[in-house]
Amino acid sequence: MEKLSDAQLDRVIQALESIVSKEYISTNLFERIKNTLDVFPYELEKGQVCHAVVMPGSKNETSEIMKYCNSIRIPVFIRGSGTHLGGAYRPHIPGVVVNTHRLNKIEVFEEYGFFECEAGCVMGKVADHLAELGYFLPMAPGSRDIATMGGLIANNTSGHIVDSSIGKPGDYVLGLEVVLPNGDIIETGTKGLRRPAGIELTRFFLGGDGLLGVITKIRMRLVPAMKKAYGLAVYNDLLSLARGVQRMYLERRPIPLFMEFLDAKSTKIGFGLRGLEAPEGAVNMFVNIGQTEQEAVGKVDMVLESLRAEGTIDAHQVKDADTWHKIWSSREVIGSNLMQQRGEQLKSAEIVSNLRDLVLCMEDCINFTQGLPLLSQLDLYLFGHIGALTFHPACLIPRHWENDKRREAIDELYQRDTELNLKYSTCGGEWGQFAKRKDFFVKRYGERSYEIVKELKKMFDPNNILNPGILEGYR
Repeated sequence: MEKLSDAQLDRVIQALESIVSKEYISTNLFERIKNTLDVFPYELEKGQVCHAVVMPGSKNETSEIMKYCNSIRIPVFIRGSGTHLGGAYRPHIPGVVVNTHRLNKIEVFEEYGFFECEAGCVMGKVADHLAELGYFLPMAPGSRDIATMGGLIANNTSGHIVDSSIGKPGDYVLGLEVVLPNGDIIETGTKGLRRPAGIELTRFFLGGDGLLGVITKIRMRLVPAMKKAYGLAVYNDLLSLARGVQRMYLERRPIPLFMEFLDAKSTKIGFGLRGLEAPEGAVNMFVNIGQTEQEAVGKVDMVLESLRAEGTIDAHQVKDADTWHKIWSSREVIGSNLMQQRGEQLKSAEIVSNLRDLVLCMEDCINFTQGLPLLSQLDLYLFGHIGALTFHPACLIPRHWENDKRREAIDELYQRDTELNLKYSTCGGEWGQFAKRKDFFVKRYGERSYEIVKELKKMFDPNNILNPGILEGYR
C-alpha cells in the first residue's frame, strides 16, 4: 500500500474504531513507538512507526480487523510483548499493530486433560495458574513474566527446557484457533489426547514465525508436575564443562529438564547480584525430575557422576530450595543482570552444536568475536542452555556508539551466528528461522526450500499483509 494521506488515515482509524471501539485503539505517538520497538540496540526510524495500535478482545474482532486491512492492503503486524530476539517485531514499513494483550482468558478442562488459553496470556501467569492445580507448563523462556503464549507457540521455542528431555512445547499442543490473513477463522487439531496423524493444519502455524495466520487460542495437554532435584558443577575451564555434558549424553544418563551454564565472568556478576558467593570458575546448573523426590535425586547423582569425570572443582546436589532459586535466577535473568551492572544493551547470538563437536563448538564460542571489527572491541559474556547444546555468546552494545555503528555490530553478530550454525549443520531452537536469520535459512536449506516457504506464504496470504518483512529479512 502506498503512503496514506491524512484523510485516508482518518478513515482507517474510524473503521478500526467501529470494530473495537475508541477505547481499544491508540494513535498516541508514545504507544505507537512502544509497539514498534524491539530488543535491538539501534534506534527506530520514523518510517517504521505504525499508524495505530489496535487491541482486539476476541477472535471475531481479530477477524474483522484482518478482513478490513486485507481489503485495503494495509500491513498488519502482530505483537504480544515484543521480546522476540531475532528481529521479528520491528516492522520495516508503517501499518497497523494488533496488540494481543486483551486476548488473556485461560480455562482448564481437567476432565478432558487439556487447558486452553488465548494468545495474549502471559506465559508466567499461565504457568503459575497450572502449578496451583498440580500441573507443569512445558516451556520456560527467560522472559516468562512478560512473553505471551501466542508468540511462544508461533515460534515453538523451548527456552531453558532441554528438548531431548521432554521435547518442545509444540509436542504438547493439541490444537489452535487461528485467524487467517483474509479474516477467515479456523480451528485445528483435536480435543482428544492423541494428536492427529497425517496432514494436520496445526503444524503450519505452530512454529510458523507468524507468517501464515494469527493464533488467537491455544489448546495444550495438561502435564502433571513432577518432583525436582537440583545439581551444580563448577569447572576451571569451559572446555571441561562441555566434555562433561558430552559424557553425560554418551553415558546415557537421565537428561535434565534444565541444564544451564555461565562462564566465570557471568557467574561472578549473576551470583553477586543474588547475594551468593561466586565460585571460582564456570558453572553448570541443572534440574532433574522424577515421579518421587528419591527418583529425581537419583538422577541428579547419575548426572553428577558423569560431570565429575571431567575434572570438576566442585559438584554437588543443591538441597536448599531458596539457595537453588537464587542460583537459578543468576542464569535465568543473566541478560537483565548484565545490563543492570553496566547500563548498556545486551545482544547475544544463538549457536547450536551437534553432540559430537560440542567441545569444538564451545571453543568457537569462546572466540566468537575474534576477527570481528566492532564486536572484538567489546567484552564477551558466554552462557547458554548447555543441556540443549546451545550457546549464547553476548556483548553489551555501548549506548554512546552512533546508531549506524550499533546496527553494524548486530550485523556482525548475525554473520558469525550464521557461520557457526552452518559449520555444525544445526539451526537455532529458540528464535525462529527468518527476520534477521533469512540469509542463514537460504544458506542452510537452499534456495528451493526458501521458495517453498514463499509459495506457502503466498497461498495463505496472497496480499502479503500479515507481518510482511519477516520472510524477506527486512529487519
